[in-house]
Amino acid sequence: MKLRSIGIKGFRSIADLPSLGLGSPTVLAGKNDAGKSAIIHAIMFLLGGYTLSVSDRTYADQIEHSEEGDETPTRVEETWVSGEFDLDTGEKERFGFNKIVVRRIARNESKPVFEQLTEVPADERLRNVDTLTIPQLIKLLGDLGLDSSKATKATLLERLSDAIHESPSTVEWSLASPELEKALPEGRWFDATSAVDAEVAIRDALTTNYKAHLASEAFTGRVAKIERDLERLLASDANDIRTHILKKVSDLGKISISPTVSFSSANGLKATNISVTNERGESINLQHSGAGRSRRVALAIWEYNATMLAESGEDVVLLYDEPDTHLDYGHQRELMSLIHQQTRNPKVQVIIASHSMNLIDGTDIGDVVHVKHEEHRTTIEQLADDSQVGAHLGAIAASVGLRNTVLLHERLFVGVEGASEALALPVLFKLATGRHLESCGIALWPCTNNEGARHFATFLHEHGRKVVFLVDEDSQKNSKHVFHPDRLRQAGLDPDTQCHFIGAPNEIEDVFTDSQWAAAANISWPRMDGRPWSPGDFSQHRDGKFSACILEEIRCAASEAPSGKPDMLVGMALSLTSVEDVPLILRSKFSQLVELAL
Repeated sequence: MKLRSIGIKGFRSIADLPSLGLGSPTVLAGKNDAGKSAIIHAIMFLLGGYTLSVSDRTYADQIEHSEEGDETPTRVEETWVSGEFDLDTGEKERFGFNKIVVRRIARNESKPVFEQLTEVPADERLRNVDTLTIPQLIKLLGDLGLDSSKATKATLLERLSDAIHESPSTVEWSLASPELEKALPEGRWFDATSAVDAEVAIRDALTTNYKAHLASEAFTGRVAKIERDLERLLASDANDIRTHILKKVSDLGKISISPTVSFSSANGLKATNISVTNERGESINLQHSGAGRSRRVALAIWEYNATMLAESGEDVVLLYDEPDTHLDYGHQRELMSLIHQQTRNPKVQVIIASHSMNLIDGTDIGDVVHVKHEEHRTTIEQLADDSQVGAHLGAIAASVGLRNTVLLHERLFVGVEGASEALALPVLFKLATGRHLESCGIALWPCTNNEGARHFATFLHEHGRKVVFLVDEDSQKNSKHVFHPDRLRQAGLDPDTQCHFIGAPNEIEDVFTDSQWAAAANISWPRMDGRPWSPGDFSQHRDGKFSACILEEIRCAASEAPSGKPDMLVGMALSLTSVEDVPLILRSKFSQLVELAL
């Protein structure tokens, strides 16, 4: 079974999450306490690997009042997590469905039950008839006007089959079969706290193998012999784990792992004697070792355990909760490589809660879920849609240099016309405001005069992002297919508030004075004839296409000329030294952008 989506209701900070699509990997990104771990635990609850407690149930909106007048928040009456699963060929034949929708639900203080959304008879009397006793079946047959004479239970159920088949049906939740529950994928949870203790992780891994060996048919003899045989098998497993750790954690020297089996202990694995040395042969206490090294050892064991599960042929859902904690940048990259390697196994599904830019930026934007906290409740945002435009959004974002972390967290997206503005405006903004664009929550992206820019802006706007264009005045006529007001309105954008124009009269290069251009040219592109550039060298080109004309002028007169318009505009920006040097129109636009980004 493959878990394709989940729904959550009444679980911690998640009041109601109707549907969250899950790929492999799926990265849950967001601030601390936004609800990422709650989603991880909810999935484990669905898969039967998490025990619900009272504190897991969401607070309800209503308040209880005691006789003394005290106010007490109440918990919701129902907490459930649903999941939609795709079935493989064998499962389709086994259960008779192409896909199933199930949920695990706890009502008030009752024990959670496992239910399936299925087509059932509209007449409630005809549901779950196989659970009825013979007297109850006889009475039901009589109430329905059918043959109610005494017979075996199988015969009585057969008499009801036609009535059930002919009865009008409806789709409702009903108890799922134990067989269906057992067929759920195995859920494995790697969290930030338990993983730090590498010795515990080693014992857990061996315990998994121990239980598998004990359950095999090979162990039917005397207990003592079984213990010896299990120790021998676990010793072999321990050697595999040791080899894997040394392969993954290069700064270790030797590792010795000696398991001891005793059925008198709680889980059968009595002890695991572990000794570790570094590359110099010095003894290392893993519990006292650095958190980063211990985490890397634990991750190596986790990888071994996950691989063993996947190779067993069973579906497994690996749930990583902040796996990058205590890892430096290089080892975060290794972790990302490991996770993407695991996702290539068709039996493995990976879901990660993380702050790591490596993980978030290394995942397709459609598989990144932005988890947010609004009014004390968890909400989600997935930057993907099913349209042809949406299918290419990740590629568009990457082509203009916008990482997933930028798409998720920046407050204002500013589309500029091309590379000239994209390179020069950050320099001019820093000089004018004393701050970097990123520190103000502003992300620039070059539109390059193509319609994909407008589609991208529409997508961001529809997903609640603030989007504006900062483009040349003449773009309304030179790039009508992109920036014409009518085309912007058709795309759901407001040209009056979301399009800011610069030019005196046509383009950004116009707003700098002739004296400023002469000063910039003398610094970066001195003339070959030895005379300095003068304002008149530039003023003579004001009647034409100014930027193109002065670029040609400089290239003809200077030995070291700018490679193109972007290089020329950056040279101008770098030649300025004070706030007052930045043209007033640019300072005004920058102030507006800062206000919009608040």
